[in-house]
Amino acid sequence: MKKKNITYHIIGAGIAGLSCAYFLKKKNPTCKTIVYEAASHLGGRCYSFDDKELQTRLDNATHVILGGNKYAAKLFAPHKWHNDCYFWNVSKDTVGADYKKFRAEIFKAMCNTEAGKAAKKIKHKIFWKLFPWGAKQRRIYFSQNDLSQRLINPLAAYADELYTNCKLLKLETQFGQIAQLNFNNREVEVHAEDKIILALDAANTSRFLETPQFDFNGIINIFYHTSQPLSLPKKAAFLGVANGLFDWIFVHNNITAVTISDAKNNNEKLEDLARSIWKQLDTLRNVNSAFVPPFRVIHHKHATIRQDEENNAKRPQSAQTPYPNLFIAGDWTMKDYPCSIEAAILSGKRAAQTALKKR
Repeated sequence: MKKKNITYHIIGAGIAGLSCAYFLKKKNPTCKTIVYEAASHLGGRCYSFDDKELQTRLDNATHVILGGNKYAAKLFAPHKWHNDCYFWNVSKDTVGADYKKFRAEIFKAMCNTEAGKAAKKIKHKIFWKLFPWGAKQRRIYFSQNDLSQRLINPLAAYADELYTNCKLLKLETQFGQIAQLNFNNREVEVHAEDKIILALDAANTSRFLETPQFDFNGIINIFYHTSQPLSLPKKAAFLGVANGLFDWIFVHNNITAVTISDAKNNNEKLEDLARSIWKQLDTLRNVNSAFVPPFRVIHHKHATIRQDEENNAKRPQSAQTPYPNLFIAGDWTMKDYPCSIEAAILSGKRAAQTALKKR
């Protein structure tokens, strides 16, 4: 008798969910992967869109891949690595390449949590595995308004069926396992041999499972559309920033993007913050702009879980759940890892491997 192919229902089309489909297909090409996404776009917190006001294509945030992030580097297939990372110390008005003096800024960027508050095991993982201090591993690539075309769309090709605007409302159980998925626009019967991967963020996962309550940190991204590419010191494409209003600056063509990690906003209007940051950029470039160029502010209030000791301790140890046919994925599920593209991919791989095993 011919063995029936298993269907894998993947809920969430972010990096974790799409990576899960990728690893399932790599291991078992004949399996069926169905991906459901609540939003109208794919990618979760990583996607590109056409901004009507700036009349250009933008990423929803500037995402960085490091040479040490081997899975992300492989899947993203970056076409241009940057080997030189410079840092601007605003208070001293100096620009230098000694990144070891700016470990606090690197940890903050990778953990989205102030370095002094970040969990020790996460910092250890960054120092020894994700950001080794060799030149090759220290290569950096930052997204250049190409997240969807370079990463999301290629991963989406591993979904046999893909549904957007499809929000999960309820998981129906029977005989101790998930028997039906109730969405806003459809009901899906889960056969006995089928598997489900819940690849949602921590907040949405808690709607369906008894998971810990996490604290979250925000990220602010500001995109300036200039008439010509901005010139940075050392002819750099990006700079880390210490003691400034922002943490990183990236330049690609006519888009200058700045990132504020662990963003508190301090009750300041985001538009005023964007104007103040542009004045600080004038100081860096030793110019006095007549006006602030058109800009777009994107504030992700719950960008990642706060990666301090308390919240890291709450993260799950595996992809398993109380239900034998339900598994979880997402960067927040990778204990001791910084929440990142690499962690999301690894979580998808772990969930796929766990789902493929017989329980």
